[in-house]
Amino acid sequence: MKKQLYEIKENIYGRFDQINNMLFRYLWDKRLKSYRNDFAEGMLKNIRLEKEGYSHFDYAFSKASWTIYNRFPFAFSWEGDISFAEDWYGYKLREIKYKIKDIEEFTNKIKKAAQFYGASLVGITQIDERWVYKSSARKIDNYHLKSLPLNIPQEINRVIVLVIEMDAVALSTTPTLIASAANGLGYSKVAFSLACLGELIRNLGYQALQCGNDTALSIPLAIDAGLGALGRNGLLITPQYGSRVRIGKIFTDLPLVVDEPDVAFIAKISSICQNCFKCAEACENKAISFESYPVFNGESISNNSGVKKYYVSPEKCFDFWVENNSDCSTCITACPFSNSNRA
Repeated sequence: MKKQLYEIKENIYGRFDQINNMLFRYLWDKRLKSYRNDFAEGMLKNIRLEKEGYSHFDYAFSKASWTIYNRFPFAFSWEGDISFAEDWYGYKLREIKYKIKDIEEFTNKIKKAAQFYGASLVGITQIDERWVYKSSARKIDNYHLKSLPLNIPQEINRVIVLVIEMDAVALSTTPTLIASAANGLGYSKVAFSLACLGELIRNLGYQALQCGNDTALSIPLAIDAGLGALGRNGLLITPQYGSRVRIGKIFTDLPLVVDEPDVAFIAKISSICQNCFKCAEACENKAISFESYPVFNGESISNNSGVKKYYVSPEKCFDFWVENNSDCSTCITACPFSNSNRA
């Protein structure tokens, strides 16, 4: 347990059930204003109105940026590509376990490979089971979900966390579809990088469970891996890019040297966020806390109470997405650390 990173009330905290995430919850929770919202109808309305930033071209541009994330079948696979019909090496490469002579040197080699495949930042941490979802959510069709148990093999004890920088210029147009394209491209780059790195690990004879926003909470894993700190906006803040990032992770049994959390940066963000309200002031729906100090209790089942932090209102945030008919990056761009002239 990393006491210097988190204050946790163990009698409150429980592993998060992914079905309570707003991106799934709006499909089943009839209490929500956004219940089963039809984004396609809003899109057509905006196109007819010829609204700037929401034109036919803008929607097409944004939609295209998500292509790899949405359509590439092995991006978030736990087995990877198992069809070897057109593969010169076939499955035999995976039958040979790579001999690691120097773990520190090998760890650096894996990090360099991740960066070669597109990662902006790479960190490694041990698995903390508190961040693993209690169960995962899967869509059956457009309106129905099923909840599945999560069973990570016991021998898997490391997480490689990848961070992808998002385009600052595109994000500056938030909440238009151009900014949404920056998000989509970020996620597509995550998918590509994970798929390549996962295949490398499996080709070395080890296991790789590729994950985007599924399987576990990405932000605390990224913090544990030394990549940044949690901000008032509820997002990861990195020293290099602020919150202009998307996160992917690979659970593996590779013997790797773990990184230490950036305790100094965490303390800096904690101090700055206590007095900085720029993200909260910029939020259209006032979804971000104005509290002077972090608390242990969120007000929503989409919060995971028990950790001392600033809680964001997922309902208010998602309601704006529905009203805007697109996602939103205002809290990202409002953060001083996300700008080129970082705090």
